[in-house]
Amino acid sequence: MTTQQERGQKTKERMLRTAFDLFHQKGVNATSVDEVLEKSGTGKSQFYYYFKSKEGLVHETIQDFFARLKSREIPVQYELKTWDDLECWFRFFIEGQKQGNCERGCPLATIAYELTDSNELIRQDINLIFEYIRNALARLFLNLKAQGELVDTADPDQLADFCVAIMQGGLLTAKIRKDSAPFQNSVQHALIYLKSLRPNPSKK
Repeated sequence: MTTQQERGQKTKERMLRTAFDLFHQKGVNATSVDEVLEKSGTGKSQFYYYFKSKEGLVHETIQDFFARLKSREIPVQYELKTWDDLECWFRFFIEGQKQGNCERGCPLATIAYELTDSNELIRQDINLIFEYIRNALARLFLNLKAQGELVDTADPDQLADFCVAIMQGGLLTAKIRKDSAPFQNSVQHALIYLKSLRPNPSKK
């Protein structure tokens, strides 16, 4: 990659990261292209060169987030193998809310809230990430079942959906209440329920 290409890539990344932060903070509809350009220190010619439209920007912003998630640039663990791993996964989101003073919810949920029928590409982008998360959790429960750590009647896919719902609901509740305690309590009760599905639920 030449120096000019490197500069172009850094400019694009700066626009993407700025847009993502604004979308997370304010939502897509309340964020103007001009605001993204101003805060990223870029111009309209660069915007139209890289993205063509605001929808193109939203699409690539989500794609960039997904790439960072898979590369572990975003430090949340999705190679889950044990009950402790699951607790650490939940704790990542709880600690994130504490550190951010519960001012924001899930960035993907913030974007998804504004989706309409005309935003099918964006919906697919977000769904792809949710499926990635859901599949990682389902693999965990499938492996726990294979190890004798989960009863045979437990459905890994349903338990994965349950965990995603607890995480998403917890993030939203923490933002609304300006308090991470309800999120933490929900996770605690969710873990008690999930561990009750072990063949020997009295095991710590």
